[in-house]
Amino acid sequence: MPTVGVNQLNRGNAVRLDGEIYLCVNLEHVKPGKGPAYVQAKLKHARSGKVVDRRLRAAENVEQIDVDRAEATFSYSRANTYVFMHTETFEEIDVPADLIADKASYLVEGEPATICTVGSQVLSVDLPKTIVLEVVQTPPGIKNASATNVGKPATTNTGLVVSVPPFINQGDRIKVDTDTGAYIERVNA
Repeated sequence: MPTVGVNQLNRGNAVRLDGEIYLCVNLEHVKPGKGPAYVQAKLKHARSGKVVDRRLRAAENVEQIDVDRAEATFSYSRANTYVFMHTETFEEIDVPADLIADKASYLVEGEPATICTVGSQVLSVDLPKTIVLEVVQTPPGIKNASATNVGKPATTNTGLVVSVPPFINQGDRIKVDTDTGAYIERVNA
């Protein structure tokens, strides 16, 4: 496998450190006033999913692993597995539940995702930046209400609870940010 300088790494790259495969979640290049430059990296362990902080010297080289990215759509879940369908080959891709973890409430049947793999091992599932969900339970909306900083809880069709403006009603479709879980806007059907 090729070795690359730490400064050449980007978010989403996979590297081998200490014999283990990690996925780069976040990289911050730091050049302090005193001392040599370094990269502060958040790395996600491929097998355990544990995120670790690691400081790497800027002059250091690491072994970069080729990551295959496949476009897929979410199909269904069973036991401790989420099943996605590859959009080109129509093969099922089984993803362990621990890799999905807190993203499970953003999974809607037929919605796209990108599956990152090394060989046959799934490293991560990348969801779209936003997703449209239906509100299934919320207190009644206030007629002629405008968006204010006052929110009310709304439960979506996936079980996610989102703070929404007072004019949102049961049955409305809303756009939600998959990184923060925050309400973005109401979607007109």
